[in-house]
Amino acid sequence: MIDPYRMVFVNIIFTLVIFSSSLIYKYIYPRQKINLFYLLILLIIAASISIFRVGTYESGDFNIHIYRSMEFYGSLIEGNLMPSWSPSLNATYGYPLFIFNYSLPYYFISFFHFLGFSFINSLKLFLFSNMVLTGIFMYIFIQNKFKNNLASFVASIFYVFAPYHLIATHFKITIGEILAYTLIPLCFLFVDKFIRKYRLSFLILSGFILGLIAISHIFMTMILVPIIFLYLLNSLRNLTQVIKNSLYLLIISTTMSLYQWLPPFLYKNHLSISFNPVDFNKLYFPNIYDLLFSPWRFGLLFQGPQGEISNLIGYAQIIVIIIIIFLYFKNKIIAKQKKEILFWLITLTVSIFMILPQSVPVWKYFPMINAVGSHRLLLIVGFIISLLAGYLVINIKTKAIIYIIIAIAIFTTILNWGHRRVLPEIKDTNLKINLPLSTYQGEHHYYAITKYVDLNNPWFSKTPQKKIEIIIGSPKIKNIYSSSTVHQYQVSNSTKSLIRENTLYFPGWKAYADTKSLNTFPDKEGIINIDLPKGNFQLTLKYEDIFIYKLSKLISILSFASITLYLILKFRRNLVRFPKF
Repeated sequence: MIDPYRMVFVNIIFTLVIFSSSLIYKYIYPRQKINLFYLLILLIIAASISIFRVGTYESGDFNIHIYRSMEFYGSLIEGNLMPSWSPSLNATYGYPLFIFNYSLPYYFISFFHFLGFSFINSLKLFLFSNMVLTGIFMYIFIQNKFKNNLASFVASIFYVFAPYHLIATHFKITIGEILAYTLIPLCFLFVDKFIRKYRLSFLILSGFILGLIAISHIFMTMILVPIIFLYLLNSLRNLTQVIKNSLYLLIISTTMSLYQWLPPFLYKNHLSISFNPVDFNKLYFPNIYDLLFSPWRFGLLFQGPQGEISNLIGYAQIIVIIIIIFLYFKNKIIAKQKKEILFWLITLTVSIFMILPQSVPVWKYFPMINAVGSHRLLLIVGFIISLLAGYLVINIKTKAIIYIIIAIAIFTTILNWGHRRVLPEIKDTNLKINLPLSTYQGEHHYYAITKYVDLNNPWFSKTPQKKIEIIIGSPKIKNIYSSSTVHQYQVSNSTKSLIRENTLYFPGWKAYADTKSLNTFPDKEGIINIDLPKGNFQLTLKYEDIFIYKLSKLISILSFASITLYLILKFRRNLVRFPKF
């Protein structure tokens, strides 16, 4: 049997076993209620089990994140707590990947690798754990909100089985989006707790989670901040208090993630994108048809034969929207919930509009984030619809409709519970060998292209034969030490010379003859050139973050540590009273 068909067959059998077992249990013990939380976990496992097929994925960013994880972990074990430079990428010329890329997912992957798992399996564990935690956090959030097991179960099913979430997890492997999506319900859990109890500790927890989302995917925080502000305003109605509380949230999350969002501004004069902005006319905006229907396998497959990706809202999700709008206008919504439901319907409408091509004139006012892609707002859409599904359970009398919608949400996505094809022959060792060339092959981070390189060919396709090339003079140079951020050589030089050290030029790289600072500059390819003096000395080329960026890292560390310490002391007996399952 062809592997993708085998995967679907296993998924269907596993799911049918879960549902049939539940029915048998209910038949044998009619007075016993099925534990919906445990049922949720089993269904998540069914949707995740294919992650652990042997090998890497044929398409998507799976291998890219393995390459980056190898670099991140290598820098960590050298003692760089917050890595900036990736030395082996870009054909060993390196580039400042981790200055411009999110970092939190790589800490988790590195932790799994530290425990002894391969990088491939560490990434798979990251994907699986996020699938499980996504459901758990949504369940806790809705249970805290409604105190209703069925509402919690339904909202969690919709959240986990949202098409874009499955696409991100199984096809695209966009680990920053995945982790941010996992944390969103946790953020709103503490926002809701703050609204009800008005305790500073819950506001700080909300800001803390928002900060974690920022270092998972900064775009998601930029979208969440105005939504949370309006949500607080809709709930508290006191503008002064809302502004003050929103500022607390913003300050906490911003200081925690300062090192993440500052670089585009800090290094602006050194980056290609500052002088060659993205052509806005070439950006892709999904149309309404893309949101309503997937063009493959009668709409049930969300990835095309050439790796194309659907931007589907979801069929069950559309049904929920229609029913909740119908109930709202028929005045069949519980009175105290009408205001919140209206808020989320308006937010959903705005979010969907911002995905569509009609929103282009609005996006032009946001030059820092418009190139990220409007389709990422489907994560917010998925969250809102899942929340509305919870409201639907509370407000609808005919529970059979709920069970039908659950079945549609699960079984219309079953073809997408795993990547269509894996490559079992690919191991860590294969990827490690290919790591230097991976940047040229597609690993590269667009925002990290410097202005000093050849913009027609910014990434190197061949590794240099030597780390040092002599341009002028005839110095004798011997390599004595090399790490990701320090290169040391013993030099004997009879006259002034000029050498090329095959490392990409970027602010922070400095050269020293013993302790004397040397002149460095980029050549036409953006590679470091060094003027060498006459004499015998130890040449050291060293990377250190520039002062302001180093300070931003320090502020982020202190912010994270102080908030963590405060929360531990505040909730040392019971961090959060999670509901019983």
